[in-house]
Amino acid sequence: MSQIETPPKKAFVETNGLRLHYLTWRREDARETLPPVLLLHATGFLARLWQPIAEALASEYTVYAFDSRGHGDSDKPPADYHWQRFVEDLAGFMDALSLRDIPIVGHSAGGAAAAYLAGTHAGYASRLVLIEPIIRPPVYDSEQDGRASMAAAARKRRMVWDRREEMVAAYRKRPTFERWRDDMLRLYAEFGTFQREDGRIAMKCPGEIEAQIFEQSASLNTWDVLSNVTCPALVMRGALTDQFLATICAAAAQRIPNGRLHVRRLRDHALPGDC
Repeated sequence: MSQIETPPKKAFVETNGLRLHYLTWRREDARETLPPVLLLHATGFLARLWQPIAEALASEYTVYAFDSRGHGDSDKPPADYHWQRFVEDLAGFMDALSLRDIPIVGHSAGGAAAAYLAGTHAGYASRLVLIEPIIRPPVYDSEQDGRASMAAAARKRRMVWDRREEMVAAYRKRPTFERWRDDMLRLYAEFGTFQREDGRIAMKCPGEIEAQIFEQSASLNTWDVLSNVTCPALVMRGALTDQFLATICAAAAQRIPNGRLHVRRLRDHALPGDC
């Protein structure tokens, strides 16, 4: 059985005036470089949460995942979270590592960035897997898509805990995480937080930054460029996701010329956490 490097290799790239942290998973026994695949996380998450999926993929790929601006161990500017910036960061990251014509997997906001890049710059993506991408047809306003309420909730969300075990216990009760495996919750608690000087732990993605990202989520018109995506694209959604996301996933798969929809049973928007 192939041995995967554990833990993944940590490194940084500089692009668009920011330092972005990224991880690489690869086979220890690989005699030649395996083809790359890039994984893009959702708002509020981080690259390390791809670990179980990355380890599975690493038998056939060199797997890359980076922390988006404002997340994980990447730089966190106080503002400038227009979604165009995430696309620019994605292109800059791929340019820095000379990644071209590769599969890109994106979850939620990560899926939107991947789709927009593929629809505006040929040559970056060879194929796409878009897991419940946030791609809004122009008919939706902020009340319909819930971004105002999500931003308000992010600003109120608890950010500091006495112990990681306390955070895990609390997150088990939250609807977003109720289907997550225990190891995924513990992974989030370990790598999605840092220890403060007073010994308590705090979330690496501040609530204010998460709120700004939600508020800016309609700032990128990905819908209009979907018809320009030339590579194959698989749009995935959970069977238990809400009607808004179910509708836009179906519409996005139909709008991409070589797109198709796949529905996973017993899954919702946080699908990568319970695979």
